[in-house]
Amino acid sequence: MKKALCILSTTFLASITSAVFAGDRIGDFALIDNQGTQHHMAWYDDQNAVVILPQANGATDAAALSYLGGLKETYADQGVVFFLINPGMETDREAVSQDLDSLGVELPVLMDDAQLVTEALGITRLDEAVVYDPKSFELVYRGPAGAELEAAVKRTMEGSDNSVVTITTDGNEIKYTGAGADQVPSYVADVAPVIKENCATCHREGGIAPFAMDSKLALQGWSPMIREVVMTKRMPPGQIDTKVSHKMKNQMNLSDAEMQTLVRWVNAGSPVDGDVDPLVGLQWPDTKWTLAEELGEPDLIVKIPPQAIPATGVLDYRDIPLDLGLTEDRWVRASEVAPDNADVLHHIIATVIPPEGKPNGQQAFVKALNSLPEERAAPIRAEMFAAMAAGKQPNIEKIFEENPELEQLSIGLILGGEDDIPQFGGYAPGNAVSVAPEGAGGLLKAGTSLSLQMHYTTSGREVTDETEIGIYFYPEGEVPKERMTGAVGNDFDINIPAFTKDHELELVTYILNESDLYSLMPHMHFRGKRMKFFAEYPDGSEELLLSVPDYDFNWQLVHELAEPIRVPAGTKIRAVGAFDNSAQNKANPDPSIDLSWGQQSFEEMFMGFYSWKEIDQSGDD
Repeated sequence: MKKALCILSTTFLASITSAVFAGDRIGDFALIDNQGTQHHMAWYDDQNAVVILPQANGATDAAALSYLGGLKETYADQGVVFFLINPGMETDREAVSQDLDSLGVELPVLMDDAQLVTEALGITRLDEAVVYDPKSFELVYRGPAGAELEAAVKRTMEGSDNSVVTITTDGNEIKYTGAGADQVPSYVADVAPVIKENCATCHREGGIAPFAMDSKLALQGWSPMIREVVMTKRMPPGQIDTKVSHKMKNQMNLSDAEMQTLVRWVNAGSPVDGDVDPLVGLQWPDTKWTLAEELGEPDLIVKIPPQAIPATGVLDYRDIPLDLGLTEDRWVRASEVAPDNADVLHHIIATVIPPEGKPNGQQAFVKALNSLPEERAAPIRAEMFAAMAAGKQPNIEKIFEENPELEQLSIGLILGGEDDIPQFGGYAPGNAVSVAPEGAGGLLKAGTSLSLQMHYTTSGREVTDETEIGIYFYPEGEVPKERMTGAVGNDFDINIPAFTKDHELELVTYILNESDLYSLMPHMHFRGKRMKFFAEYPDGSEELLLSVPDYDFNWQLVHELAEPIRVPAGTKIRAVGAFDNSAQNKANPDPSIDLSWGQQSFEEMFMGFYSWKEIDQSGDD
């Protein structure tokens, strides 16, 4: 009988030979490779087999590697996927890539920094290859890279026999280290602190998560799920690649040691110790406002009129005017949306409408055009005047295509990036606050209102949503000296073919003046797979700012830099993203259709939202 890893005996030791047995269902997992691409085994459930061989800088088994290369040539077009895996022996991805280059190898290396996947696969030596069935998440072979491995591949492709073949090898031994490597982690001393620090804020009574982690019994009951979401990197939500790029304030990744603690505790049977349960009786702030701890309760709470949401159907965007009731000018430090019914509220885009009226699209275009260097603006004006003189409409689409920053600047101005107008927080799943740095802010004049673009989705039951917006002001008479700005990059020319698994797009956004960059946010819909943000500097150099390797439509986070980055005038922010329009994407409503840009969630978008503060705040052009 097969034994699941989640119900192993409490006599567990970290020795791999005691942790994995022939016939075990290893389960699903996800790892990031040496190039920063995440590989989730569930994405490969349309393939016949996965072959994995350990990699170690300067110590990879040469004979095994050579054999694997031959197999790849033979089976690569037959639904067999080949990986190397580094079992935490080298965490520097560039060093791993250089090692591969020296060997002339072109295979992705799964970076198992926490050693948990290598451990689950039962790999103990560097010459030990495995064959893994991505359809059943079962191991079918562990042993040398030779004829026995190829036989296991053939059996897996045929689906004739799922029994596990294990053959001992004599290569260099892999040493397993870290939390729980030679003993079972303690619930009280090790496990509960990880849950308290990373999980319990959401997983509590009245929290946004679907169940509470508020006792040892609850944790034991959910332990198989805990292992699964850690191994697949589904939780904590909104994970970024912390091994590259810049540190973010709100990154929610578990450390390697924390992952080891949780998974090895579950593998040991989730034992509990101690008379006192650290998770019982945890206290949480009695408020719906997440900024309350930092800024107190909002100075102004505005209630959005109740919105009746039907049980089914596709809902058009709703444009809702919202009177702020301001009788005097006030400077804004922050804003926050408190969603009443997150099951149906998809997003809110808030546009500030000053007393003089709504931003004009044509005026925004003209202002954006005037912000370009004159040698670029002049020929655009000439082209437009020539068209109008001939009685034709100017080809705005062509102008935007040739000058993408013009489109981005225009959109930014329309969304509220003008002069003293504040960057007003909207809402998307996982993102509900907007906080300006201390000393920066925007002005809400007396008589200002908001125009809310609200998008709802149906949930199978009729509900009424009564979302609120909280606004935090600077003290009366205090005027912040600096203003925030930013831009929205939006690719309207989207064409994602049906059944494509990894369709890449690229979007460039321009920072015209020297600025401090504060935040970046990707936005795609159900087919969104990953997105990276690069800064391209005027001197030709480039650096990776942020990598979101597994984009989650349900957690569209604004990633705020721990320290803002000073960028020179003319910097380009290049967003590179990919879409999964295949049947392997479980969130895909319909893989059989070609996709273009559209407002509904079952259509697609490719956008980047950015916030920065210009260094020159004099206001001179």
